Formats: sequence, structure tokens, C-alpha cells
Amino acid sequence: MSYLPPSSPRPGEVGPGPSGHGDSPGHGPGPYGYGPGYGHGPGGQPPQYRAQGDDRTIAILTHLSGLVGALISAGWLGFVGPLVVWLVHRDRNPFLRATAAGSFNFNLSMWLLNAAAFVCFATILLIPVAIVLWLVAGVLLVVCHILAVLRANKGEVYRYPLQLPVLR
Repeated sequence: MSYLPPSSPRPGEVGPGPSGHGDSPGHGPGPYGYGPGYGHGPGGQPPQYRAQGDDRTIAILTHLSGLVGALISAGWLGFVGPLVVWLVHRDRNPFLRATAAGSFNFNLSMWLLNAAAFVCFATILLIPVAIVLWLVAGVLLVVCHILAVLRANKGEVYRYPLQLPVLR
């Protein structure tokens, strides 16, 4: 197999048009570039958001605000920081919107887990269940937020586990 530079069309593909991205009016294979996964990257996958400079810093602070808020308030206010970032920066770019929405959704899920633990604790018979729920929520909060901060530092969106899709 031979190497073809990125600007060269592959065999069977249309070369760059006036815009330099493929034959106009669309991109990729098929008539007018409307092939499988039109509007997405290779294989029909949505584009990966890559952030630069200030956006990465805001994303890191978004994840840290959720963690710090949850730790200071015993799990009750972790969603407030990401919600504020989402409200302020949701129209700035898709990276910040996805970052703040994911952090909010995850922190809201952890808030609900915390509330369920308090209900279990109040029933006295389910105190062991409450302790397990608090431990699971605490470990998930710390581990997932640290992973999210590391991913945001690279300029990538972190997909939290166990999140309710409230914000998008």
C-alpha cells in the first residue's frame, strides 16, 4: 500500500473542488458528497471536539467546580457550577456546551444517588445500603471528575458514566 498525501484524492474519490474540501456542494463520496454519515466524520461518527487555550481552561474549571461543589456541600450542590458554565457558555462553542452539559448531567445523577442514600439512612433499617450508596457516589465523583479534568486538559470531551440526559 502506498502513502498518499492528505491533499491527494484516493482512488475512486473526487479531488478537491473550489473550496479545497471535495467536490462541491458537499464532501465525501456519493452524488454531491452526500454519502453515508453525511455531516459527520469518517464512518458516520460525530466530529470529535478539540478545544484550544481558554476553552480548555473553562472546561477544566467546569469539571472542578462540580467536584468542589459536591465535596463542600456533602453532595448537594455539585451541579450548580456546571449549570452556570452551561448557561453562560452554551452558545460559545460545542466543546464547552458538551463539557458543561455532561458535567451537569453527571452531578445531577450523583445528587439523586445522594438523595436516595439519605432516604435509605432515614429508614434506619437500610443504613448499610445508604453507606454503600454514599461510598459509590463519592468514588464515582472523585474518579470521574479527575478523568474529566485530564481529558479536558487535552481538549477532549469526557463522556461521564451514569448521567441523566437533562442538558445537551
